[in-house]
Amino acid sequence: MRTAVLLAAGESRRFGENKLLFRIRDAELGEDSMVRIVARKFLDAGVFDEVVVVVGFEYGRVIEALSDLDVKFVYNPGYRLGMSTSVVAGARRVYKYSQLTAIHPSDVPFVKVSTLKRLVSAALELLGSDRLLIPRYCGRGGHPILLTGGLVREAANVREEERGLKGLIARHGESVTYLDVDDPGVVLDIDSPEDLRRAVIAHTDRV
Repeated sequence: MRTAVLLAAGESRRFGENKLLFRIRDAELGEDSMVRIVARKFLDAGVFDEVVVVVGFEYGRVIEALSDLDVKFVYNPGYRLGMSTSVVAGARRVYKYSQLTAIHPSDVPFVKVSTLKRLVSAALELLGSDRLLIPRYCGRGGHPILLTGGLVREAANVREEERGLKGLIARHGESVTYLDVDDPGVVLDIDSPEDLRRAVIAHTDRV
């Protein structure tokens, strides 16, 4: 099984409203809410057997926004304690059967569908071992992060005080593979309206 875990539980404190429900314009998919853009891309890529969305803050509104898409939901009751709790909730949902898991924050909406396909293709060559595959743009690591083997299970036990996925990556540095991509979308995360303005400019310039 190849699964995608989309993190969509945060409170969007710096954005001023629930950013995942904010409508944006994407060069590939047109105008839609941020969380729908992300979910649609992972579905459109056609390389995942299952797409799981971790919800928390305003979970009813997020679920309603995605109700017509072929995704599954996991509720994270501890979402206020940090993103690591959503990683844990998603990984615990899939680790027993997933050989390849992509973990992606839903506030990173501009990653290209072709990049997702390329990442999964590269990750398939790593099956059978405990590996992390991370897209890299201009020297910066981005998202999604793909995990294989026992690292999917380990992600189910990360802790916020140990820096979550960042801590996992640091502990397994010898198991990390970076894939250089010509896609700024892998590093364009949206925390504030200003981030969105800058990201739209960068995204448009590269299309």
